[in-house]
Amino acid sequence: MSKSIFISTLVNGEKINRTFLIYSESKGSIFCAPCYLFGGTTSFATVGFSDWKKGEEKIKRHENSQHHKLCVMNMKERKEVLNRVDQKLKYQVETEINYWKNVLTRVVAVVKSLSSRGMSFRGDDDRFGSVHNGNFMMSLELIAQFDPFLAQHIEKFGNKGKGSTSYLSFNIYEQFISIMADNVIQQMVKEIKEAKYFSISIDSTPDISHVDQLSFIFRYVQKNGCPVERFLGFLPNSGHKSEELADAVFLVLESHGLDINNCRGQSFHNASNMSGRYTGLQACIKKVNPLATFVPCSAHSLNLVGECAVDCCIYASEFFILLQNIYKFFSASTYRWEILQKNLIKTENVSLKKLSDTRWSARSDASISLNKNWIEIINALSFIKDDKTEKSITRSEAKGLYLKLDSLETAIMATLWGDILERFNKTSKQLQSVEIDLETVVSLYESLIRYVLDLR
Repeated sequence: MSKSIFISTLVNGEKINRTFLIYSESKGSIFCAPCYLFGGTTSFATVGFSDWKKGEEKIKRHENSQHHKLCVMNMKERKEVLNRVDQKLKYQVETEINYWKNVLTRVVAVVKSLSSRGMSFRGDDDRFGSVHNGNFMMSLELIAQFDPFLAQHIEKFGNKGKGSTSYLSFNIYEQFISIMADNVIQQMVKEIKEAKYFSISIDSTPDISHVDQLSFIFRYVQKNGCPVERFLGFLPNSGHKSEELADAVFLVLESHGLDINNCRGQSFHNASNMSGRYTGLQACIKKVNPLATFVPCSAHSLNLVGECAVDCCIYASEFFILLQNIYKFFSASTYRWEILQKNLIKTENVSLKKLSDTRWSARSDASISLNKNWIEIINALSFIKDDKTEKSITRSEAKGLYLKLDSLETAIMATLWGDILERFNKTSKQLQSVEIDLETVVSLYESLIRYVLDLR
């Protein structure tokens, strides 16, 4: 049986489907639906037609017969008769479909708005009317205040519980989030394939449940010549060894139909398992694709330079320990913090800043804050060490900090590192700019080196 049997060619060459033909798998024959329904006498209406050799000729003769045309007209007239049972059923089905479409239109709008802003959906409970029902239900309740349709739907289906269809439960919006995420990834992969060449950036970090998550980022150039960076997602880390990380990278690329040989760049932090020259992840990828040039993270490299610069100088280490101890001393007590704030109000200076454990350049804020508040901090420490209502251990601690701060060596270190870290911080932020290029990176490094050499 040929497919051409189901297609009719008109005199003008136009081709239309023979929708009146139906095929019976059980009998292995085709029937003419109108003739079958309205008492036809040919094989098309009784036992079925299966003479495939003469199929085209006989089907053409049948569709041009007067009896076939009469049956087609009868069938069409029957379809157009109003108040049929199937017409009413069809109307009911269409009404039901339109109703749930309107519900889903509102639900999807809320899901898109919340997810695009990274907001949480669920609250402490899942009941409409509760002040703890989360952002999803709260948003629907807000819209319902101005939307009678949604208000009526929530009133009717809102708190019916499991087993009833409402399209308002967490299962629904989780499905939509998953669908939208899949569509975003598909669009991203499509753009990467159109660009052909890409680079990757990978990093790992533990989440709140102490599971190491591997972040996967693509960089590529769009058709309009604009370079973009796209976050693919978090992947459960399969291990910390370079071979295990490489297998995870290859698996991700393969699962999305991307060829590792089209990778032209790779960028990671400076840990040995990632950036190691001989056994790191970058080396494993280069074994497969030598054209995947490795470029270490510029901001992270600068961060390590700052750490090493302090570690190799005991006076610098002692200065930053002092800086952190001053912050801890005042922040550990609301009374001490109040004394400090009273001194700062007189000069309208910024308050003390905590040192950052990960972003080394962020210590610039802490150093600048110390330099601007130098006299005020000394006055606050002096007041506390002389305050006889304080515990002796607190007065002793305040005196120790006061003596260290009121020394020439500390003043020199504060001035030196305040200037260095201010420039350090500005350079680090520029290195993280979206529009930065390699030439600018080199220029920033050279400028910072010259600045430090001039300070010497």
